[in-house]
Amino acid sequence: MTTNAKLTAKMDELLGGNLGSMLAGIFERMDWAEDEIKKAQRRHPKQADRIFHSFKLLCSSHELMGTEFVYRAHCRELLNRVAAGQDTRPGTAAEVAIACCESSQVAPLTDTGAGLYGRMWKAAGFPGDQWDMRQEHHEALSSSLIDDAEREMRHKLADADRKFGVDDCCGKHHGKQVSCEFAKPTKPEQLTLDTVAA
Repeated sequence: MTTNAKLTAKMDELLGGNLGSMLAGIFERMDWAEDEIKKAQRRHPKQADRIFHSFKLLCSSHELMGTEFVYRAHCRELLNRVAAGQDTRPGTAAEVAIACCESSQVAPLTDTGAGLYGRMWKAAGFPGDQWDMRQEHHEALSSSLIDDAEREMRHKLADADRKFGVDDCCGKHHGKQVSCEFAKPTKPEQLTLDTVAA
């Protein structure tokens, strides 16, 4: 049993199950985020420090991100942007796909809307190939309209506060001493009378 699972079980015991169950989902997403950070560090070893300090960017923005493949896709895209030095504020493919999903439940999607949904599904790396044959059709007929819709949706779903930045690094990652590019230089030890006398 993982530490998070033990903590959740103890909280369920103490709080009668309600809060503990709610927090279980949060802890689970934290585990997924940490796993995606490790994978991104392996993909981009030169940007490992930036990626390590990106955890705060990986907030869930919708209840559908309680689904593992949706949340992981969201994290993956943001971490790849961090590694490439790109803007992390625009909506991710996962966020746009969620918006398309919600829109489709209100009214039928237009050809452009369906094309955008399929494009974002594929860009996010979601499972299944249900879009493959239809997507060729949508791209052939409406590619430039889908481009415009994607730009607009990513802009509308942007999170102005989702910006990379490191407030402080003590030179330790998960308790291990590291030579992080964001660590503040340590001050040399001050001489004391004892060290001078020695």
